[in-house]
Amino acid sequence: MKLIKADNYQTWYVENLGKSILIDPWLTKKLQPEGSFFIQRNKTNNTVLTDKQLKKVNTIIITAPFEDHLHFDSIRMFSKSTVIYTSNIVKKTLIKNKIKNPIKILDESGTIINSIKIKALPTSYPYYHSTFSILFKDQNGNSIFHEGHRVNFKYLKKNKINADVSILTAEESKLFGFIQLGMNYKNTLKALDLLKSKVLFITGNSPDQTEGLISKFLITKTFNLERLSKTNKVFLNEGDVYQFK
Repeated sequence: MKLIKADNYQTWYVENLGKSILIDPWLTKKLQPEGSFFIQRNKTNNTVLTDKQLKKVNTIIITAPFEDHLHFDSIRMFSKSTVIYTSNIVKKTLIKNKIKNPIKILDESGTIINSIKIKALPTSYPYYHSTFSILFKDQNGNSIFHEGHRVNFKYLKKNKINADVSILTAEESKLFGFIQLGMNYKNTLKALDLLKSKVLFITGNSPDQTEGLISKFLITKTFNLERLSKTNKVFLNEGDVYQFK
C-alpha cells in the first residue's frame, strides 16, 4: 500500500496492487468558479498526480458534504464506472447534481476495495452527522487512519483503534472564535498517541489561505512542527509519499 499527499490541502491517493483510491479529490487550480463568495482556495497546479496514477483510480471516497471536500468538477473527470463511497448526506447531494457513478454507503461494517479493508468511523463535534473518519488496513496488516477535521477520542480509546500512519489536522481553526473545525497540534499529538502512530501526514494545510465569506469568521493558528517531529515522522508537502514495505 502506498499513500500520496496529492495536493497542498486535503486530497489523498491510496494505491494497492495496481489500483487506487482518491479521497476528497480537488484536481483544479481553483476550488470554486471565479466569483464564488462563500469559500475559495487556489493552487499553483491541478495535482501532483500523473496521468498514469489517475488512470489507476477505480474508487473515490467523499468524507464530507462541504465544498472543499465534495468537488463536482473533479468527480466528473473520472469514468462513470468509478465507484463513489460516501455518506447518505453526500449521496443525496451527488444524485441531486446528476452524478451518474455508482454510489455506495461506507459505514462502520466496512468493505474491501483493492484488497484493502476500509471502514468509516465516527468523528467528533461539530461533525457527528455530516462527516466520517476512515480506517484502511491492507492484506499485509498495514494501516492508515484518516480524519479531515477532529478525531473522536472516546471512540478511538474505547475501540482500541490503531494505525501505522495517520492523516490528521494540526493547525487550529475556529469558526467565530469558539467552534473548533480542526485540531491544534496538542490534540494531534494526543490522537497519535492513542492511535500508536509514528507517521503523521498533515491534512487541511494552511486554513488561513481560505478565502471568501467563511474566512471572515475563521481564527487560525499554525502548528508546532518541532514538537510534532520529536516523536513522529511528519509529512506536510504535496507530493509526499509513504510506501509500506
